Amino acid sequence: MGRIQFDARPAYWLTLAGGYGLLLYWNLPGHLTVDSVLALHEGRFGVRTTWNPAFFGWLLGVLDRVHTGTALAVGLAGGLLFGAWALLPALRPRTSWLAPIAAVGLVALPQVMIYPAIVWKDVQFAVSAVAGFALLAFGVRDRSHGTPWLSLAFAALLFAAAGLLRQNGLILALPAALAIAWARSGHRGWPRGLVLAGGWLAVVACLTFVLSAVAQPQGAGAPDDAGSKGLRILGTYDVVAASALQSGRPTPHIDAESPEAGAYLRQQAHRLYSPERVDQIGQDPKMGELMRTVSSEAIRAEWLDLIRDQPGLYLRVRALAFGQVVGTPVIDRCLPATVGVEGPAEALKALKMPRRLTQEDRKLFNYLTWYLDTPAMSHLAYAAVALLVGVLLLLRRDPADLVIAGLMAGALGFAASFFAISLACDYRYLYLLDLAAITGLLYLAIDPRLRRT
Repeated sequence: MGRIQFDARPAYWLTLAGGYGLLLYWNLPGHLTVDSVLALHEGRFGVRTTWNPAFFGWLLGVLDRVHTGTALAVGLAGGLLFGAWALLPALRPRTSWLAPIAAVGLVALPQVMIYPAIVWKDVQFAVSAVAGFALLAFGVRDRSHGTPWLSLAFAALLFAAAGLLRQNGLILALPAALAIAWARSGHRGWPRGLVLAGGWLAVVACLTFVLSAVAQPQGAGAPDDAGSKGLRILGTYDVVAASALQSGRPTPHIDAESPEAGAYLRQQAHRLYSPERVDQIGQDPKMGELMRTVSSEAIRAEWLDLIRDQPGLYLRVRALAFGQVVGTPVIDRCLPATVGVEGPAEALKALKMPRRLTQEDRKLFNYLTWYLDTPAMSHLAYAAVALLVGVLLLLRRDPADLVIAGLMAGALGFAASFFAISLACDYRYLYLLDLAAITGLLYLAIDPRLRRT
Protein backbone atom coordinates (compact mmCIF):
# COMPACT_ATOMS: atom_id res chain seq x y z
CA MET A 1 0.00 0.00 0.00
CA GLY A 2 1.45 3.34 -1.08
CA ARG A 3 1.96 6.18 1.29
CA ILE A 4 -0.53 9.06 1.04
CA GLN A 5 1.16 12.24 -0.18
CA PHE A 6 -0.19 15.57 1.03
CA ASP A 7 0.34 18.56 -1.23
CA ALA A 8 2.10 21.43 0.51
CA ARG A 9 0.88 24.08 -1.91
CA PRO A 10 -2.42 24.83 -0.15
CA ALA A 11 -0.56 25.39 3.13
CA TYR A 12 1.92 27.65 1.36
CA TRP A 13 -0.83 29.67 -0.34
CA LEU A 14 -2.79 29.88 2.91
CA THR A 15 0.28 31.31 4.63
CA LEU A 16 0.65 33.93 1.91
CA ALA A 17 -3.06 34.79 2.03
CA GLY A 18 -2.84 35.21 5.79
CA GLY A 19 0.23 37.42 5.43
CA TYR A 20 -1.45 39.63 2.84
CA GLY A 21 -4.52 39.94 5.03
CA LEU A 22 -2.43 40.93 8.05
CA LEU A 23 -0.50 43.46 5.97
CA LEU A 24 -3.74 45.20 5.00
CA TYR A 25 -5.34 44.87 8.44
CA TRP A 26 -2.39 46.37 10.31
CA ASN A 27 -1.39 49.05 7.84
CA LEU A 28 -4.31 50.44 5.84
CA PRO A 29 -4.70 53.14 4.61
CA GLY A 30 -0.89 53.22 4.45
CA HIS A 31 2.05 55.24 5.72
CA LEU A 32 3.22 58.45 4.05
CA THR A 33 6.28 60.68 4.34
CA VAL A 34 6.93 64.05 2.71
CA ASP A 35 7.80 62.35 -0.60
CA SER A 36 4.60 60.31 -0.51
CA VAL A 37 2.35 63.28 0.27
CA LEU A 38 3.89 65.42 -2.48
CA ALA A 39 3.61 62.58 -5.00
CA LEU A 40 -0.07 62.08 -4.15
CA HIS A 41 -0.58 65.84 -4.43
CA GLU A 42 1.01 65.79 -7.90
CA GLY A 43 -1.15 62.88 -8.99
CA ARG A 44 -4.45 64.25 -7.68
CA PHE A 45 -4.02 67.76 -9.08
CA GLY A 46 -1.98 66.97 -12.21
CA VAL A 47 0.98 69.20 -11.37
CA ARG A 48 4.76 68.82 -11.03
CA THR A 49 6.23 70.29 -7.84
CA THR A 50 9.10 67.87 -7.06
CA TRP A 51 11.96 66.18 -8.90
CA ASN A 52 10.64 62.72 -8.09
CA PRO A 53 9.51 60.48 -10.99
CA ALA A 54 6.36 61.79 -12.67
CA PHE A 55 5.15 58.21 -13.12
CA PHE A 56 4.82 57.63 -9.37
CA GLY A 57 2.61 60.67 -8.89
CA TRP A 58 0.56 59.70 -11.93
CA LEU A 59 0.07 56.16 -10.61
CA LEU A 60 -1.05 57.42 -7.21
CA GLY A 61 -3.38 59.85 -8.96
CA VAL A 62 -5.01 57.10 -11.03
CA LEU A 63 -5.59 54.94 -7.95
CA ASP A 64 -6.76 57.97 -5.96
CA ARG A 65 -9.45 58.67 -8.55
CA VAL A 66 -10.78 55.13 -8.14
CA HIS A 67 -10.73 55.33 -4.33
CA THR A 68 -9.63 58.50 -2.57
CA GLY A 69 -6.40 58.11 -0.63
CA THR A 70 -3.64 55.53 -0.73
CA ALA A 71 -5.43 52.32 0.28
CA LEU A 72 -5.42 51.04 -3.31
CA ALA A 73 -1.72 51.84 -3.68
CA VAL A 74 -1.02 49.71 -0.59
CA GLY A 75 -3.25 46.95 -1.90
CA LEU A 76 -1.48 47.04 -5.27
CA ALA A 77 2.01 46.86 -3.74
CA GLY A 78 1.08 44.01 -1.44
CA GLY A 79 -0.88 42.24 -4.17
CA LEU A 80 2.04 42.32 -6.59
CA LEU A 81 4.43 40.98 -3.97
CA PHE A 82 2.25 38.20 -2.56
CA GLY A 83 0.88 37.40 -6.02
CA ALA A 84 4.43 36.91 -7.31
CA TRP A 85 5.24 34.59 -4.44
CA ALA A 86 1.98 32.66 -4.96
CA LEU A 87 3.09 32.01 -8.56
CA LEU A 88 6.40 30.41 -7.55
CA PRO A 89 5.05 26.83 -6.99
CA ALA A 90 3.91 26.80 -10.64
CA LEU A 91 7.58 27.04 -11.64
CA ARG A 92 8.54 23.72 -10.04
CA PRO A 93 7.24 20.15 -10.46
CA ARG A 94 6.67 19.77 -6.70
CA THR A 95 6.28 21.86 -3.57
CA SER A 96 8.16 20.86 -0.45
CA TRP A 97 6.72 21.25 3.04
CA LEU A 98 9.70 23.47 3.68
CA ALA A 99 7.89 26.15 1.64
CA PRO A 100 5.04 26.98 4.07
CA ILE A 101 7.47 26.75 7.00
CA ALA A 102 9.86 29.21 5.34
CA ALA A 103 6.95 31.43 4.33
CA VAL A 104 5.79 31.80 7.94
CA GLY A 105 9.18 33.14 9.01
CA LEU A 106 9.83 35.30 5.95
CA VAL A 107 6.37 36.86 5.86
CA ALA A 108 6.91 38.06 9.44
CA LEU A 109 9.84 40.27 8.40
CA PRO A 110 9.28 44.06 8.44
CA GLN A 111 10.16 44.12 4.73
CA VAL A 112 6.96 42.15 4.18
CA MET A 113 4.64 43.15 7.02
CA ILE A 114 5.29 46.92 6.96
CA TYR A 115 7.20 48.06 3.88
CA PRO A 116 4.59 47.32 1.17
CA ALA A 117 2.24 49.66 3.06
CA ILE A 118 4.70 52.58 2.93
CA VAL A 119 3.77 54.73 -0.05
CA TRP A 120 7.25 55.12 -1.50
CA LYS A 121 8.36 54.85 -5.11
CA ASP A 122 11.17 52.54 -3.93
CA VAL A 123 8.60 50.08 -2.59
CA GLN A 124 6.45 50.15 -5.73
CA PHE A 125 9.60 49.76 -7.83
CA ALA A 126 10.79 46.72 -5.87
CA VAL A 127 7.47 44.84 -5.89
CA SER A 128 7.00 45.60 -9.60
CA ALA A 129 10.45 44.17 -10.35
CA VAL A 130 9.89 41.01 -8.29
CA ALA A 131 6.48 40.44 -9.91
CA GLY A 132 7.99 41.05 -13.35
CA PHE A 133 10.67 38.41 -12.83
CA ALA A 134 8.10 35.94 -11.48
CA LEU A 135 5.96 36.38 -14.61
CA LEU A 136 9.01 35.96 -16.83
CA ALA A 137 9.94 32.75 -15.04
CA PHE A 138 6.38 31.48 -15.56
CA GLY A 139 6.60 32.36 -19.24
CA VAL A 140 9.81 30.43 -19.96
CA ARG A 141 9.49 27.60 -17.43
CA ASP A 142 8.84 24.85 -19.99
CA ARG A 143 10.93 24.68 -23.16
CA SER A 144 8.75 21.93 -24.62
CA HIS A 145 5.63 24.12 -24.78
CA GLY A 146 4.86 27.41 -26.43
CA THR A 147 5.57 30.72 -24.77
CA PRO A 148 2.61 32.25 -22.89
CA TRP A 149 2.85 35.68 -24.48
CA LEU A 150 0.44 37.29 -22.03
CA SER A 151 2.83 36.49 -19.19
CA LEU A 152 5.77 38.09 -21.00
CA ALA A 153 3.66 41.10 -21.96
CA PHE A 154 2.59 41.79 -18.38
CA ALA A 155 6.19 41.29 -17.29
CA ALA A 156 7.31 43.88 -19.85
CA LEU A 157 4.72 46.32 -18.48
CA LEU A 158 6.00 45.81 -14.93
CA PHE A 159 9.63 46.28 -16.01
CA ALA A 160 8.71 49.49 -17.83
CA ALA A 161 6.90 50.77 -14.74
CA ALA A 162 9.87 49.81 -12.54
CA GLY A 163 12.24 51.72 -14.81
CA LEU A 164 10.06 54.83 -14.58
CA LEU A 165 9.87 54.57 -10.79
CA ARG A 166 13.66 54.40 -10.43
CA GLN A 167 15.76 55.35 -13.44
CA ASN A 168 18.65 53.09 -12.44
CA GLY A 169 16.07 50.31 -12.22
CA LEU A 170 16.19 50.01 -16.00
CA ILE A 171 19.36 47.93 -15.59
CA LEU A 172 17.14 45.07 -14.40
CA ALA A 173 15.90 44.55 -17.95
CA LEU A 174 19.36 43.37 -19.05
CA PRO A 175 19.72 40.32 -16.74
CA ALA A 176 16.05 39.60 -17.39
CA ALA A 177 16.60 39.53 -21.15
CA LEU A 178 19.74 37.41 -20.75
CA ALA A 179 17.76 34.95 -18.62
CA ILE A 180 15.05 34.75 -21.31
CA ALA A 181 17.63 34.05 -24.00
CA TRP A 182 19.37 31.39 -21.92
CA ALA A 183 16.17 29.74 -20.74
CA ARG A 184 14.70 29.56 -24.25
CA SER A 185 17.90 28.53 -26.06
CA GLY A 186 17.44 24.79 -25.35
CA HIS A 187 18.60 22.31 -27.93
CA ARG A 188 17.98 24.75 -30.79
CA GLY A 189 20.80 27.00 -29.62
CA TRP A 190 21.00 30.68 -28.75
CA PRO A 191 19.57 32.37 -31.89
CA ARG A 192 15.95 31.58 -31.01
CA GLY A 193 16.41 32.72 -27.43
CA LEU A 194 18.22 35.89 -28.47
CA VAL A 195 15.41 36.84 -30.87
CA LEU A 196 12.82 36.39 -28.12
CA ALA A 197 14.92 38.35 -25.63
CA GLY A 198 15.56 41.16 -28.11
CA GLY A 199 11.89 41.42 -28.99
CA TRP A 200 10.94 41.50 -25.32
CA LEU A 201 13.48 44.27 -24.63
CA ALA A 202 12.00 46.27 -27.52
CA VAL A 203 8.53 45.92 -25.99
CA VAL A 204 9.87 47.11 -22.61
CA ALA A 205 11.43 50.15 -24.34
CA CYS A 206 8.20 50.99 -26.17
CA LEU A 207 6.08 50.65 -23.03
CA THR A 208 8.55 52.81 -21.11
CA PHE A 209 8.22 55.55 -23.72
CA VAL A 210 4.41 55.34 -23.78
CA LEU A 211 4.00 55.31 -19.99
CA SER A 212 6.47 58.17 -19.64
CA ALA A 213 4.41 60.29 -22.05
CA VAL A 214 1.13 59.37 -20.41
CA ALA A 215 2.45 60.14 -16.92
CA GLN A 216 3.42 63.73 -17.73
CA PRO A 217 0.81 66.17 -16.39
CA GLN A 218 -1.22 67.60 -19.26
CA GLY A 219 -0.60 71.28 -19.86
CA ALA A 220 2.39 71.31 -17.51
CA GLY A 221 4.27 73.60 -19.89
CA ALA A 222 8.03 73.13 -19.59
CA PRO A 223 9.45 69.62 -20.09
CA ASP A 224 10.10 67.51 -17.02
CA ASP A 225 13.53 68.44 -15.63
CA ALA A 226 13.59 66.03 -12.68
CA GLY A 227 16.65 64.24 -14.08
CA SER A 228 18.71 67.42 -14.47
CA LYS A 229 17.79 68.53 -10.95
CA GLY A 230 18.91 65.18 -9.59
CA LEU A 231 22.26 65.43 -11.41
CA ARG A 232 22.78 68.94 -10.04
CA ILE A 233 22.21 67.73 -6.49
CA LEU A 234 24.55 64.76 -7.00
CA GLY A 235 27.27 66.94 -8.53
CA THR A 236 27.02 69.52 -5.73
CA TYR A 237 27.21 66.78 -3.10
CA ASP A 238 30.34 65.24 -4.61
CA VAL A 239 32.06 68.61 -4.99
CA VAL A 240 31.30 69.58 -1.38
CA ALA A 241 32.47 66.14 -0.20
CA ALA A 242 35.72 66.46 -2.13
CA SER A 243 36.34 69.91 -0.60
CA ALA A 244 35.67 68.49 2.86
CA LEU A 245 38.08 65.60 2.35
CA GLN A 246 40.76 67.75 0.70
CA SER A 247 40.91 71.10 2.46
CA GLY A 248 41.47 74.08 0.19
CA ARG A 249 40.64 72.21 -3.00
CA PRO A 250 39.99 74.84 -5.73
CA THR A 251 36.59 75.23 -7.39
CA PRO A 252 37.42 77.41 -10.43
CA HIS A 253 34.14 76.98 -12.33
CA ILE A 254 32.03 77.96 -9.33
CA ASP A 255 34.40 80.82 -8.50
CA ALA A 256 34.08 82.17 -12.03
CA GLU A 257 30.34 82.68 -11.58
CA SER A 258 30.20 83.40 -7.84
CA PRO A 259 33.47 83.90 -5.94
CA GLU A 260 31.48 84.21 -2.71
CA ALA A 261 29.81 80.82 -3.27
CA GLY A 262 33.15 79.15 -3.97
CA ALA A 263 34.78 80.69 -0.90
CA TYR A 264 31.89 79.74 1.38
CA LEU A 265 31.84 76.18 0.00
CA ARG A 266 35.55 75.69 0.73
CA GLN A 267 35.34 77.25 4.22
CA GLN A 268 32.24 75.34 5.33
CA ALA A 269 32.62 72.05 3.44
CA HIS A 270 33.73 70.12 6.54
CA ARG A 271 30.55 71.25 8.33
CA LEU A 272 28.19 70.80 5.39
CA TYR A 273 29.38 67.33 4.38
CA SER A 274 28.13 64.06 5.80
CA PRO A 275 28.64 60.68 4.10
CA GLU A 276 25.23 59.65 5.51
CA ARG A 277 23.13 62.08 3.49
CA VAL A 278 23.10 65.21 1.34
CA ASP A 279 20.51 67.03 3.48
CA GLN A 280 23.00 69.06 5.52
CA ILE A 281 23.99 71.06 2.43
CA GLY A 282 20.42 72.09 1.67
CA GLN A 283 19.71 72.90 5.31
CA ASP A 284 22.27 75.71 5.32
CA PRO A 285 20.30 78.83 4.20
CA LYS A 286 23.36 80.79 3.12
CA MET A 287 24.78 77.90 1.10
CA GLY A 288 21.43 77.46 -0.62
CA GLU A 289 21.19 81.16 -1.43
CA LEU A 290 24.72 81.31 -2.81
CA MET A 291 24.43 78.15 -4.90
CA ARG A 292 21.33 79.52 -6.59
CA THR A 293 23.65 82.05 -8.24
CA VAL A 294 25.70 79.22 -9.78
CA SER A 295 24.51 77.59 -13.00
CA SER A 296 24.07 73.87 -13.44
CA GLU A 297 26.70 74.03 -16.19
CA ALA A 298 29.32 75.32 -13.73
CA ILE A 299 28.49 72.63 -11.19
CA ARG A 300 28.64 69.96 -13.90
CA ALA A 301 32.04 71.23 -15.07
CA GLU A 302 33.33 71.18 -11.48
CA TRP A 303 32.03 67.66 -11.01
CA LEU A 304 33.56 66.39 -14.26
CA ASP A 305 36.91 67.95 -13.32
CA LEU A 306 36.81 66.04 -10.05
CA ILE A 307 36.09 62.75 -11.84
CA ARG A 308 38.68 63.29 -14.58
CA ASP A 309 41.53 65.00 -12.69
CA GLN A 310 41.22 63.40 -9.24
CA PRO A 311 39.69 59.94 -9.75
CA GLY A 312 41.14 58.70 -6.46
CA LEU A 313 39.42 61.45 -4.48
CA TYR A 314 36.19 60.94 -6.42
CA LEU A 315 36.21 57.19 -5.72
CA ARG A 316 36.85 57.90 -2.04
CA VAL A 317 33.84 60.24 -1.95
CA ARG A 318 31.66 57.65 -3.65
CA ALA A 319 32.94 54.78 -1.49
CA LEU A 320 32.06 56.66 1.70
CA ALA A 321 28.53 57.35 0.51
CA PHE A 322 28.06 53.80 -0.81
CA GLY A 323 29.30 52.30 2.46
CA GLN A 324 26.51 54.14 4.26
CA VAL A 325 23.69 53.01 1.98
CA VAL A 326 24.78 49.38 1.67
CA GLY A 327 26.01 48.92 5.23
CA THR A 328 23.76 51.36 7.15
CA PRO A 329 26.32 51.48 10.03
CA VAL A 330 23.91 53.48 12.22
CA ILE A 331 20.59 52.22 10.93
CA ASP A 332 18.52 54.47 13.20
CA ARG A 333 19.78 57.46 11.18
CA CYS A 334 18.91 55.79 7.86
CA LEU A 335 15.10 55.87 8.11
CA PRO A 336 14.69 52.09 8.45
CA ALA A 337 10.92 52.54 8.04
CA THR A 338 8.13 55.01 8.69
CA VAL A 339 4.60 54.83 10.07
CA GLY A 340 1.70 57.25 10.12
CA VAL A 341 1.33 60.29 7.89
CA GLU A 342 3.69 63.28 7.76
CA GLY A 343 4.10 65.95 5.11
CA PRO A 344 4.00 69.64 4.24
CA ALA A 345 1.05 71.42 5.86
CA GLU A 346 -0.16 73.03 2.62
CA ALA A 347 -0.10 69.77 0.67
CA LEU A 348 -1.89 67.90 3.45
CA LYS A 349 -4.54 70.63 3.60
CA ALA A 350 -5.10 70.47 -0.16
CA LEU A 351 -5.42 66.68 0.05
CA LYS A 352 -7.74 66.96 3.09
CA MET A 353 -5.43 64.51 4.84
CA PRO A 354 -4.52 65.02 8.51
CA ARG A 355 -1.20 64.10 10.05
CA ARG A 356 -1.37 60.72 11.73
CA LEU A 357 0.55 58.81 14.37
CA THR A 358 -1.80 56.48 16.22
CA GLN A 359 -1.11 53.97 18.95
CA GLU A 360 -1.38 51.23 16.33
CA ASP A 361 1.28 53.00 14.25
CA ARG A 362 3.58 53.13 17.27
CA LYS A 363 3.06 49.40 17.87
CA LEU A 364 4.06 48.67 14.27
CA PHE A 365 7.24 50.71 14.62
CA ASN A 366 8.02 48.96 17.89
CA TYR A 367 7.66 45.66 16.03
CA LEU A 368 10.22 46.89 13.50
CA THR A 369 12.70 47.72 16.26
CA TRP A 370 12.88 44.03 17.21
CA TYR A 371 14.71 43.47 13.92
CA LEU A 372 17.03 46.49 13.91
CA ASP A 373 20.75 45.77 14.23
CA THR A 374 20.15 42.13 13.25
CA PRO A 375 20.84 40.35 9.93
CA ALA A 376 17.10 40.61 9.22
CA MET A 377 17.61 44.34 8.55
CA SER A 378 21.00 44.20 6.86
CA HIS A 379 21.46 44.75 3.14
CA LEU A 380 24.84 43.04 3.35
CA ALA A 381 23.21 39.89 4.75
CA TYR A 382 20.63 39.88 1.95
CA ALA A 383 23.36 40.47 -0.63
CA ALA A 384 25.12 37.34 0.62
CA VAL A 385 21.84 35.39 0.46
CA ALA A 386 21.12 36.63 -3.08
CA LEU A 387 24.61 35.63 -4.22
CA LEU A 388 24.28 32.15 -2.70
CA VAL A 389 20.79 31.61 -4.14
CA GLY A 390 21.98 32.74 -7.56
CA VAL A 391 24.91 30.30 -7.53
CA LEU A 392 22.71 27.38 -6.47
CA LEU A 393 20.15 28.12 -9.17
CA LEU A 394 22.85 28.36 -11.83
CA LEU A 395 24.05 24.91 -10.76
CA ARG A 396 20.55 23.51 -11.31
CA ARG A 397 19.83 25.60 -14.42
CA ASP A 398 16.20 24.73 -15.08
CA PRO A 399 14.58 27.44 -17.26
CA ALA A 400 12.74 29.17 -14.40
CA ASP A 401 15.89 28.93 -12.27
CA LEU A 402 17.73 31.11 -14.77
CA VAL A 403 15.14 33.87 -14.47
CA ILE A 404 15.14 33.82 -10.67
CA ALA A 405 18.95 33.85 -10.80
CA GLY A 406 18.53 36.88 -13.08
CA LEU A 407 16.52 38.53 -10.31
CA MET A 408 19.39 37.91 -7.88
CA ALA A 409 21.93 39.32 -10.36
CA GLY A 410 19.71 42.27 -11.19
CA ALA A 411 19.18 43.14 -7.52
CA LEU A 412 22.92 42.96 -6.84
CA GLY A 413 23.66 45.07 -9.92
CA PHE A 414 21.00 47.59 -8.92
CA ALA A 415 22.56 47.85 -5.45
CA ALA A 416 26.02 48.28 -6.98
CA SER A 417 24.76 51.17 -9.14
CA PHE A 418 24.37 53.22 -5.96
CA PHE A 419 28.14 53.49 -5.81
CA ALA A 420 27.79 56.20 -8.44
CA ILE A 421 24.56 57.89 -7.33
CA SER A 422 24.13 57.45 -3.57
CA LEU A 423 23.05 60.63 -1.77
CA ALA A 424 21.68 59.21 1.49
CA CYS A 425 21.71 56.03 3.50
CA ASP A 426 17.92 55.54 3.66
CA TYR A 427 17.18 51.82 3.99
CA ARG A 428 14.45 51.92 1.35
CA TYR A 429 16.89 52.58 -1.51
CA LEU A 430 18.09 48.96 -1.52
CA TYR A 431 14.74 47.45 -0.56
CA LEU A 432 14.78 45.50 -3.83
CA LEU A 433 17.88 43.63 -2.67
CA ASP A 434 16.09 42.41 0.45
CA LEU A 435 12.95 41.38 -1.47
CA ALA A 436 14.97 39.59 -4.14
CA ALA A 437 16.84 37.54 -1.54
CA ILE A 438 13.59 36.71 0.29
CA THR A 439 12.02 35.67 -3.02
CA GLY A 440 15.03 33.47 -3.79
CA LEU A 441 14.77 31.76 -0.40
CA LEU A 442 11.07 31.07 -0.93
CA TYR A 443 11.75 29.68 -4.39
CA LEU A 444 14.44 27.34 -3.11
CA ALA A 445 12.24 26.28 -0.20
CA ILE A 446 9.51 25.25 -2.66
CA ASP A 447 11.84 22.71 -4.24
CA PRO A 448 15.28 22.54 -2.59
CA ARG A 449 16.56 19.71 -4.80
CA LEU A 450 19.59 20.77 -6.82
CA ARG A 451 19.26 18.18 -9.57
CA ARG A 452 17.59 19.29 -12.78
CA THR A 453 14.05 18.16 -13.58
